[in-house]
Amino acid sequence: MISVALLFTLLFLLVLLLLMYRGDFAEPSVLFVLGFILSTFNGLTNYQAWNFNLSLQTYVVVVIGALLFLVTSYAVKSSFHAVMFGRKRPREYKKPCNITLPLWVYIAGLLFTCLSLLIVSRHVIAVTLPYGGNGSLSQAIGLYDKVNKFSTKSVGISGLASLMCLSVNAMAYVWLFLAMRSFVIQTLKKDYLALVNVLATVPMTLMLGGRNTLIQLGVAIFTYWLLFRRQNNNWKSTRLRFRTVAWCIVAIAISLISFKPLLSLMGRKTDATSTYEYLSIYIGASLKNLDAFLTNSMNPALAVGPTQWGDMTLASTRASFPQLFGKTTIDWMRWQPFQRYNGEELGNVFTTYYAFIFDWGFIGAMVAIVLIAALSQLCYENVVYALQYGTSGVPLSMMLYGAIGYCCAFSFFSNRWFSTMFNQIMLKDIVIWIALIVFIKKVCNQNFGTKKAKRLGRE
Repeated sequence: MISVALLFTLLFLLVLLLLMYRGDFAEPSVLFVLGFILSTFNGLTNYQAWNFNLSLQTYVVVVIGALLFLVTSYAVKSSFHAVMFGRKRPREYKKPCNITLPLWVYIAGLLFTCLSLLIVSRHVIAVTLPYGGNGSLSQAIGLYDKVNKFSTKSVGISGLASLMCLSVNAMAYVWLFLAMRSFVIQTLKKDYLALVNVLATVPMTLMLGGRNTLIQLGVAIFTYWLLFRRQNNNWKSTRLRFRTVAWCIVAIAISLISFKPLLSLMGRKTDATSTYEYLSIYIGASLKNLDAFLTNSMNPALAVGPTQWGDMTLASTRASFPQLFGKTTIDWMRWQPFQRYNGEELGNVFTTYYAFIFDWGFIGAMVAIVLIAALSQLCYENVVYALQYGTSGVPLSMMLYGAIGYCCAFSFFSNRWFSTMFNQIMLKDIVIWIALIVFIKKVCNQNFGTKKAKRLGRE
């Protein structure tokens, strides 16, 4: 059976990667392969309901894509090390230091988040009223998402509300970095106030009706934790202890169980299917849908007219920059129709390969995989280098990898990389991150100078 062969092939690649990288689960290629393993396994558990007997075409696309991602990542890693170190003896790792912020920074951050939540929620309610909104925030959130995703109409918050929403979501990664770093690295003082600020930003990730922002933050938590564990262990290989694995399983289980109730909280309608069946549409069905596309057995069929170069892959990019490409309306219902098999709903996601193959064919798709693998690995190497030898500040590459890690891990789902990294939101995020990094550095220096002056005065 090809589906079983695909699962074992991917498992073999995962073992190979973990041996190569000494158990580093934060590597882009590991996250990429892990996602497809999860998707394949879930599909097999629904074998009878979906007839999850994948074609040879799907096997070839997924395996060759994974191999190219692996090889490209390793080549970039080797090249990076050759350029940065050459024949020089490796430098000693810098010991992590506390990042001490004054109390007013934490209070200001928390107040800004709370104010932003209030303003954004009022705007979401206001813009959805013409589309059937009744003034309820939960209903408005679901309606906001539905109108933007499943119709040719487009609603959105703008002005101050949009900027505040964007800023809070970007700030979440900086707070997460400060909190996770302090709790994982044993030599550092625990930063509880940063943790409070992280938790305060979570509601904003759901304010516009989608779950991607929250899931992205969740993957960032996972990757940050892995990286800081390695830093705590002086960058030696780390073994996963039973307690660690148990806590990870519990965290994943809670996340999955809360997935469907979360939709109801956001005003999204859910049917009577079980939580596992509902999750399967998001996890395993994408591979089945990709198989339907590759074997020309889509139901309903794809109904797309003449397209431009890279139309589907770069759809979000073009829509995000109307100043460059003109105003674009994306009809996802036509481009990514909802699939059904034997009365079973299979959603409308087709893995990252769908858009690549649709736009550029098999060869073009593999070139796209090489590109995202190279960029992902380059960012990861910069993260590791910054943590090993950089200053005690907040590395920009760490913020970026919080998003990139998510793109790699969810490649089994859809075209996350291009839709997340190549748009106006990411550009604004980078600007906000740079501003926050500069601000933190300046505040830390001032705080250090003040404390030093007080200490000298006492002496």
